[in-house]
Amino acid sequence: MSEDRPLTDFADAAQDGVDSEQEADDSEAQATAVDDAEPATPTYRWQPDGAVCEACGEPTERGWRDDEGFVCPDCKSW
Repeated sequence: MSEDRPLTDFADAAQDGVDSEQEADDSEAQATAVDDAEPATPTYRWQPDGAVCEACGEPTERGWRDDEGFVCPDCKSW
């Protein structure tokens, strides 16, 4: 007999020890956390074809978020 086993053997074994009430609590907590989360704000971008710096108007591949938007390394206030 082969030592290979189908994944369903493992899934069935994992479900045997799961408490359905605990699973429902975990699911509700996860849904609440996702609903309360704010979207991520990118702080850096790289564009291989280049983009225009929103502060000086010069082309740049690398841009960092600043008050004006995405700016080149020379215009970024570090």
